[in-house]
Amino acid sequence: MLKIYQKIMVLVSMLLTSFCIMAAAVPELRSPVMDTAQMMSPQARQELDQHLRQYSATTGSQIVVLTVPRIAPETPFDYATRVMQSWQLGRSEYNDGVLLLLVRDERKTHLAVGRGLEGAIPDVYAKRLLQDVLRPYLQKGKMDEGIRETVAQTEKLIAGERLPENTQRQNSNRDDFDLDEILGMSVMWLVFSTLLGGMFRGAFGARWSVWATGLVMFLISWLISGSLFIGLLLGMLAMVVAWLTGLGAFVSGGNHDGGVWRDNSSGGFNGGLGRGLGHGGDRFSDNDSGGFSGGGGGFGGGGASGDW
Repeated sequence: MLKIYQKIMVLVSMLLTSFCIMAAAVPELRSPVMDTAQMMSPQARQELDQHLRQYSATTGSQIVVLTVPRIAPETPFDYATRVMQSWQLGRSEYNDGVLLLLVRDERKTHLAVGRGLEGAIPDVYAKRLLQDVLRPYLQKGKMDEGIRETVAQTEKLIAGERLPENTQRQNSNRDDFDLDEILGMSVMWLVFSTLLGGMFRGAFGARWSVWATGLVMFLISWLISGSLFIGLLLGMLAMVVAWLTGLGAFVSGGNHDGGVWRDNSSGGFNGGLGRGLGHGGDRFSDNDSGGFSGGGGGFGGGGASGDW
């Protein structure tokens, strides 16, 4: 039995290590236009950089453009989430940061919207910005014009103006889910996690069944959704479900101590994921030497992905 536990832990370590090796690096934020993939002309890059610096100084909100060569095996949402966590765009009291991400080689885009702007830029508007505004320009090779126009429309939404009606309807994106679909998947996931936890509890005992359930549900969720972030989140939630069902089984079983996972440390699940998605410290700075940084804004997963 010990060999099985060791194999599970080795597999988890290998998965985490391989992700760390393969994950694209998040560049250090130095400017509101981080054109690391060289998709814009130098003149357009400089003009937009100056404009966005002035926009941040005037309104307090932050809009940052980031181009990267590639991000595989991550999805645009996963990578944009890591960037927003690292850069903390927007003010900490308003969470009013926006990230426009373009992945050059994979021809993918993502618009990440800070929590404070999710009302002004709901997901459906973020999708329209990418597919109706940005995409046609990119398909014609007009990178400068597309990025400028998308930034301009984003600024209008932040100011309270609505997007014009879409005259040419785009096909639904496979990332869009209706409420019934989400609820149905949630119920299936909960039932499967409970059954899986019970099966592993009988084979491995309560302690290791939690880890085994989390690992299996992480892999399944990752493969189905195509999102590493969603896979990790659902895997952690499955561990909680397995632990709670194991605790219930112990309570209903009376006095026996073979099946309870006791953790005497003060740690446990200490909200690491919540802190990762939370907001941070100071206001952004734009000093005389040309530096640029986030202001502690928070990100809750708002936005949309696109392609061209």
